[in-house]
Amino acid sequence: MDCFAMKDGKCSVMKCGKCGGGACHFHKTREEQAQSLEKVSERLRSLPEYQQEAIADKYYGGVRKW
Repeated sequence: MDCFAMKDGKCSVMKCGKCGGGACHFHKTREEQAQSLEKVSERLRSLPEYQQEAIADKYYGGVRKW
């Protein structure tokens, strides 16, 4: 299965480690995942500075990864 979450033949998203294939709600290709992450980064960059700082402090140890 061509999914971004497959690591060493196991699903890294689901705790059970089994791949649900196309029926899995988390299934995305690596390209789709990259596009999704870019969209998130664009959204974060569009926020006011104070909100970006608050998010960076709370979730990223004060570092803006976007």
